[in-house]
Amino acid sequence: MELKEYFLIIKNNFKLFLTIIILTVAGTFIYFIFRPISFNTSLILNITRSGSQISEGYKYDNFYRLQADEKFAETIVQWLKSPRIATDINNEAEITAGNFSLRQLSKIFQAEKLSSQIVSVKFSASDKKTAEKISLAAMRVLKKNTEQLNEDQKENTWFEIKAQNPVIVENNFDLKTVFLASLAVGLFLGFWIVMFRHYLD
Repeated sequence: MELKEYFLIIKNNFKLFLTIIILTVAGTFIYFIFRPISFNTSLILNITRSGSQISEGYKYDNFYRLQADEKFAETIVQWLKSPRIATDINNEAEITAGNFSLRQLSKIFQAEKLSSQIVSVKFSASDKKTAEKISLAAMRVLKKNTEQLNEDQKENTWFEIKAQNPVIVENNFDLKTVFLASLAVGLFLGFWIVMFRHYLD
């Protein structure tokens, strides 16, 4: 079938084609307008030490220290992907986890190692107060797990986690992006529904 034949089919079913596009765009905007309000939260964790190891090779101390910090940063990232840690944080914040699956629990927090001593943590909450509670709870749980890890160390170089104040912003949507995306979906659906109707006729 040539391109002009496709255009002719769409022209003959233009009302249906246009209706599908309008319904798709309108439905998308209705969804975004009436969806529950949520707040995106960003928390920066800094890894520090309460002491440093002193030895004859002291000039190498910083090198090995950074290596250890990097490994610990990776450990924090893995902790935050753990359903156990996610549950502990929710319990500490006095938030009901609900009927979450293990997969859902592991995706509550998005943790990323930005450098050997900095970890970024992102998550969503239903309101600003809850976001603040979760941020504080996350710090308490991570500090508790860090203290347990430190107990196994023989050197006087304890890990510490310090957090900056969380950045909390309302999760708004971009009108232009939503319109263009819904328009593209509407065109796609409209084309194939018109083609389907044409072949049925």
